[in-house]
Amino acid sequence: MIIATAGHVDHGKTHLLQALTGTNADRLPEEQKRGLTIDLGYAFMPYLSATTQQQETLGFIDVPGHEKFLSNMLAGVGTAHHAMLIVAGDEGMMAQSYEHLAILRLLAMDSLTVVITKSDLTTVEQQQQLEGQLTQLLFQQGFTEPQIFHCSSFTGDGIDVLKAHLIALTDNEKQQQNDLGFRLAIDRAFHVKGAGLVVTGTALSGNIAVGDSLQFVSHHKLKQGQAQTKTVRIKGLHAQGKTAQTATANQRVAMNIVGDIDKQDLNRGDWLIEIAPNTVINRVTVALTANTDIKHWQTVQVFHAATHTTGRIALLEADEVQTGNSALAEITFDSPLCLAEQDRLLLRDPALKTNIGSGVVIDLLPPNRGKRKPERLAYLTQRATLNVTKEIIAFKLANKPQSISELTWQHQCSNIEQVACHQVDNEISQYGDFLCTSDYQTQLQQLIIEKLAQYHLQENDHIGLGKDRLYRMAALNQPTAIFNALLTQLLAQQLIINTRGWLHLASHQLQLTEQEQNHWIHVAQMMQTSQEPWWVRDLANACDIDEDELRTLSYKLAQLGYISAIVKDRYVTHEYLIHIANAVRKHIEQNQKLETADFRNLSQLGRKVAVQILEYLDKIGFTKRKFNYRELRDEDLLKG
Repeated sequence: MIIATAGHVDHGKTHLLQALTGTNADRLPEEQKRGLTIDLGYAFMPYLSATTQQQETLGFIDVPGHEKFLSNMLAGVGTAHHAMLIVAGDEGMMAQSYEHLAILRLLAMDSLTVVITKSDLTTVEQQQQLEGQLTQLLFQQGFTEPQIFHCSSFTGDGIDVLKAHLIALTDNEKQQQNDLGFRLAIDRAFHVKGAGLVVTGTALSGNIAVGDSLQFVSHHKLKQGQAQTKTVRIKGLHAQGKTAQTATANQRVAMNIVGDIDKQDLNRGDWLIEIAPNTVINRVTVALTANTDIKHWQTVQVFHAATHTTGRIALLEADEVQTGNSALAEITFDSPLCLAEQDRLLLRDPALKTNIGSGVVIDLLPPNRGKRKPERLAYLTQRATLNVTKEIIAFKLANKPQSISELTWQHQCSNIEQVACHQVDNEISQYGDFLCTSDYQTQLQQLIIEKLAQYHLQENDHIGLGKDRLYRMAALNQPTAIFNALLTQLLAQQLIINTRGWLHLASHQLQLTEQEQNHWIHVAQMMQTSQEPWWVRDLANACDIDEDELRTLSYKLAQLGYISAIVKDRYVTHEYLIHIANAVRKHIEQNQKLETADFRNLSQLGRKVAVQILEYLDKIGFTKRKFNYRELRDEDLLKG
């Protein structure tokens, strides 16, 4: 367990830790010379656990109290779950005391212990009066069960009582989720003679062992738009100040690492993580808590773990959020951050240097459009109420299919499939990288059938459509792996039929009468004599068949997939379309595109009919027009 200190400068934070642990956390010569904490310091207190009956270690992060070093203070408390607010008994609450208390409240610490120091310089009455003031203040700040202790680092008065409280707090600490990936926010990097590169930080989640590999995430690389990581191996470990073979969440960890990396590559705020993000995160949606009035598109400083950046807040529900209220917001970063869902961000006003609020990350990949639609806001409002990984994943799956790889890095959880399968109300299926519910599958299959039925009503002179076009009609922006799998199921159930590449409902089938079959033999022979598409009028004259009778037959032949109408009353055979499609496919594979002039040369057709065929190929989804040329859209369509 780690406890971070907080409090005004010169209120005795470092001396208190020295009295508790015997360690002076001011490690820098300048700090010892000036008697002022400048950077983060660390100390450890061994104790015998009443719970495990084993020797355990409690760690402390000593943070600066001076406002000039607030970013260092935030780097210390930003990775801790527990805090001690130190208040000097002879001075009481001072400017930084109030600011630090607000920070601890906004970061939603699991526990807060208040220590009134320098009890040897105050009377009992003064101590009682200050304790009463602090109790009232803490209650107003939302700390309903404050733990307040009186100590003197000089005389040792109250130190043993405080120790006993901290030990009990550690023994009773709620267990962190053990199934999350390991994450460590780097706050120091240095070389050790004979060992090599060492980094230190606080482990936010997961477990690690000597010999394991981690991914190094550099904020400098993220600023350049690069999400690639470097792999490092753990050569040695220290956990809670002792040599160890393993380390776990909520411990101070020092790692001796090896890999294609050096000290100059490392900066405070960089990460060593087990599951690397696969994208650069420049924008997130948060559940916002306002410490002061916040306006839409206000400039903010964003502090996360051991790093910080600047950005802007886009409020999603109103133009302003009043002090003490909650809201949904989107934060756009000036420099990317390495985040996971449920991470907490501290927000400050860079001009006024005040704490304006905090935000819990609830969406790492917000949409570019429609972010204020009622259905989107309703989704986010419900999502903001959840904080347990399995409940969040269940909620997401109830709304739409989810990518396993995206869920894995967004929640830093390597067993997403097992977590998702804890659903009891809805069976979960996996298709490729995607998970979806049985309800979603049923709804999508019904939609596919409905879209085909609509198509048959609107395009009654065609047997069906290609798979790519059906996808765009029924499942656009849905995972193609799921669509393909469900379509395969519908084909196996014979609810949908594939006739020469055309997909249609099983009910959408016709049969030729004996006379119609004879007419079709005659028509097919005639259409083979010329490569150009035939008008119904010309074909009727050539075959000596009544024009209206042939027009009716042509509709039926088109529905059966024998011929296709490139425009009304002008037809080509299916075999001719395959021949043309193969030529187009080969040309685009070699040249990446197809110009109209190229198609005229391929088909040996006049410009007008060539354009008609090209537009027909666009219509059925085989090609797509881009500027003045064509590209392949569904290369599997029209294959012989």
